[in-house]
Amino acid sequence: MSSLPYTTPSLPTILSLTSFILLLNLFRYTLDSFLYCGLLGEIFIGTLYGLPLNGIAWLSLPVQQTVQNLGYLGLIALVFEGGLSTSASDLRKTAIISVSVATIGLTVPIALSFLLLRFPLQGTYPSPLAAFSGGCEFVLYELGDDGFGRRGNGVVLVGAALMDDVVGLVMVKIVTTLGSGDFTAWPIARPIVASFALLLVTLIITPWILRPLVDAARTWLVLHDASMERGAFGRSLDRFKLIVCNIPHFSFMLATLVLIAFVTIAAFIDASVLFAAFIAGGLIKTLWDVSPSAGATIVAADAAANMYKKYYHHVVSYVLAPFFFASIGFAIPIRDMFQGAIVWKGILYSLLMVVAKAAVGLAIYAESLVQEIRKQHPRTAQQQEGSKGLPHVPALIISLAMVARGEIGFLIASLSSSSGTLALQKAGSTTTGAVSGGQEMFLVIIWAVIVCTLIGPVGVGIVVRKLRSLESKQPNSSPESHRRLILGRWA
Repeated sequence: MSSLPYTTPSLPTILSLTSFILLLNLFRYTLDSFLYCGLLGEIFIGTLYGLPLNGIAWLSLPVQQTVQNLGYLGLIALVFEGGLSTSASDLRKTAIISVSVATIGLTVPIALSFLLLRFPLQGTYPSPLAAFSGGCEFVLYELGDDGFGRRGNGVVLVGAALMDDVVGLVMVKIVTTLGSGDFTAWPIARPIVASFALLLVTLIITPWILRPLVDAARTWLVLHDASMERGAFGRSLDRFKLIVCNIPHFSFMLATLVLIAFVTIAAFIDASVLFAAFIAGGLIKTLWDVSPSAGATIVAADAAANMYKKYYHHVVSYVLAPFFFASIGFAIPIRDMFQGAIVWKGILYSLLMVVAKAAVGLAIYAESLVQEIRKQHPRTAQQQEGSKGLPHVPALIISLAMVARGEIGFLIASLSSSSGTLALQKAGSTTTGAVSGGQEMFLVIIWAVIVCTLIGPVGVGIVVRKLRSLESKQPNSSPESHRRLILGRWA
């Protein structure tokens, strides 16, 4: 058959797809409103619709595969948005403390996971990849409201989570290589080398080649001279410029072409596709971030964010991103998660990962100690304002926030399971029980991600709400001054 005949879907198909999309958004909105972890609701709906109940699956296997493919497009778009919203100037202000927070957030979970290799639990040897399941993402919903996310805490979180995400996005590519059983150096190092080579080349050519070309093209397009003295060719050229400047949806098409180009290059050189999407977003943000004095009329201020909000936001937020988390739910054997051995191992590993990720607060105390020492120096004493006492509240906020969301954790765990990486156990180890060692390890990791995704957002929400409550009880002082009194230099 050379073509696909058009047939109308049956009523059960229409109702299942409609209820699937509606429930994904309903559960996300409900859990975001009360527990700040809407992605868990989407994953739950995925397990419900993907799991055959009484021998009947609510979504057929081809439909689930379609949802999985569309969901991956949503993940690429989410990572692309991360690049578009990254401000290099803000990150430079807190570079040192952000690197410190990110380093602790990466090394401590990995170290504790390696430590568990010395204390196996009934033959189950946890993979070092599970160290990232504590969540490479962060919550900034509550911090974003009322301006918290744009101040010291928020900027540090953005920088630290960005560095965690970079490692996580590259790890996504590495785990599929490990699953093939090839442990030679180059196949494992190739995704890392290719990904950071792509980043390095982009950083080199952007200021020296791309930015001058974009500025020259922008200047050429906005300079119109319809003088009759220029002749027919000059007037035709001006009309061409006007046509180009008024192409509908030009910014969307240009940004999408750049994204497609980077994703294609990354796939061709065996780099991380998700990391390439992030680089594409950062490149567009850099090239479109022009000053008002530049005289640009084609690209407005904050055009990258406005473009995403206009063209990407709604379809990604309400369809593609929920599809991604639902596809994660398709891969979770929910019945096996509640076996006794898996439950207690999962909770134990969850608590271990919560402690490991929350250890990032130590960097805040260390930075505060350095500032106190510097205050003793006459030249720096006058610069240290608002840093009285120990920074308990900022350290608590950053610790809880770095525990939080686990998109990358879910993704790495799922790919590790599907590629066979988690099944690569220590020689001579045996597994017992109803599930295999790889699947048991996968379920333990999922428990850790779920618990971290619950504890982090809820903790941040409670702390920030408490801060707002204290602000409202100070009628004689402005919220800004009261916030600075509590958070000090982190306000």
